[in-house]
Amino acid sequence: MDVGYVIENISSVLQYFVPGYLTIMVVCFAMSKKVAAQNMLIMSCVVSYTLLAVVSLLRIRFMKQIPDTVLVNSGISILIGVALACLLSCLIQRKWFQKITVKLFHKTFHDDIWRDVFDLENGSNLKVYLKEQDYYLIGHLKNYEEKGNDSWLALKSFAKYDKETNANYKDEPSYLNEKNVMVTVRMADVEHIEIF
Repeated sequence: MDVGYVIENISSVLQYFVPGYLTIMVVCFAMSKKVAAQNMLIMSCVVSYTLLAVVSLLRIRFMKQIPDTVLVNSGISILIGVALACLLSCLIQRKWFQKITVKLFHKTFHDDIWRDVFDLENGSNLKVYLKEQDYYLIGHLKNYEEKGNDSWLALKSFAKYDKETNANYKDEPSYLNEKNVMVTVRMADVEHIEIF
């Protein structure tokens, strides 16, 4: 195969990958999702082909004056894909939409339990019991990171309490009124969490 021919037609090939890839990446970023690398190529091609079909349909009715070239079609596909990805990501994360999906399908779009139980907009207060410790933590959820065995939880405005007496643990200072003081906990060390 001639290298010049490949270089000359690379934009024709990439139009069936790049718009879909960028659309999927925006969705993954906005919703904190991951797509397996082996699925990314096929999914990108399917999304790109769908976006190019939408552009072709729009051309028939609304975009007759715009040049019909590979670069223009790819650019329009990217813009439509990114706009749809942002719109769908915002829609899917709304509480009312989650209630509809739970009612109709008995599930949400989240792939981890924490997005369903933590209130990430207003925050959640947590009581975190740690394995093999004689104290628990109370604090306000700042953030969490889900990475399998290397997952973490960050609490602000926290304090340690004795499990037996429910009093301050060994006279350690309480940071309940300190919004800038945080503690991080590895999820693998957590026995259970109470959310209130």
